[in-house]
Amino acid sequence: MGNQSPCRQDLDGIAVVKLDAKISEADFKDMVISVAKRYGWLVHHDLPAQNTRGRWMTNVQGDVGFPDLFMVHPFQGGRPLVIELKAEKGKLTPGQKIWLNACEMAGCHAAVWKPSDMEYILYTLSNPRQ
Repeated sequence: MGNQSPCRQDLDGIAVVKLDAKISEADFKDMVISVAKRYGWLVHHDLPAQNTRGRWMTNVQGDVGFPDLFMVHPFQGGRPLVIELKAEKGKLTPGQKIWLNACEMAGCHAAVWKPSDMEYILYTLSNPRQ
């Protein structure tokens, strides 16, 4: 998480962290998971692994494009969060769009989060009954 900008502002007592737009998706993911855990969310994220041929892949069975994070707050209720994380200039694949739409239709809060969304992310994760 070394790509964080040290820029911090204090808006009416709320600390706002501005991230460097060049932060990697992996570092951004680690930051979002850390914040979610701090606020008591249960978090699921599939990790890629190297197969016997040396190729990296996420070994799952099912349809491609499942979102990066599935989060549920065990005590506060509210809708589950289904989140696709992207670097600032990242684009959704067709499979990711299908999954996010289907999850939203099923009652989850489905969204794409980018580093520039950090203020909204902090608000969302700190208010799980949304």
